[in-house]
Amino acid sequence: MRAYENVMFSFYCDNIFFKKGLIEILDEARKEVGENIHHRKSELISKGSQDDDTYDWIDIVALSSKSISEKLPRRERLFDDERTGVIVFCTEKMMHVIKGLEGYENAIFISIDRGVDEVKSIFKNILSSRADSRRSMFRGTVLSKLTDREKLVTRLFKEEMNQQEISRVTKMTVKVVSHHLRSAMTKYHVNTLMEYRVKLNYVIEMKYAKLND
Repeated sequence: MRAYENVMFSFYCDNIFFKKGLIEILDEARKEVGENIHHRKSELISKGSQDDDTYDWIDIVALSSKSISEKLPRRERLFDDERTGVIVFCTEKMMHVIKGLEGYENAIFISIDRGVDEVKSIFKNILSSRADSRRSMFRGTVLSKLTDREKLVTRLFKEEMNQQEISRVTKMTVKVVSHHLRSAMTKYHVNTLMEYRVKLNYVIEMKYAKLND
């Protein structure tokens, strides 16, 4: 864990070397913006501002592989949604799977291929911004509700039926089945059927885990 003024970072990363590298980049970013933070805090104090009286908690999740089936860590929620965020290092395909999942609604996604300077720049922006500006950097994403037909074709799709099989069971044409699947995929922010199948597993698992906490 790292704490800088009113921003706290925690790390979810199985690769110890990647984690160490992220911590070093974060420390360098804090050092480089340190003077600006000092001036800003002095200005806020002189104006009687309460902007820095509350804490923001940011988790950094670094996935270790390019597989879209990699297990996601369950994040602990210590603060309300407005004051929490997550930075996820992953592939673009995995970004589609993660986007909007419970615990990952307010996220910044960073490609695992990004350079050190780019990553440091993102950290510097987070550390040097005011609380409201910092929170606006995290893109809030929710999963929209599915219609009854979208739920039906999705359930059958999750049971590993193909579109022709779903068509026979539901008495819908293959074209209509495809339409409902694509509409559901759009609401769940995925681009391919494989991404959708993986995302559905995460949605079911996380809902089940929440009911049993």
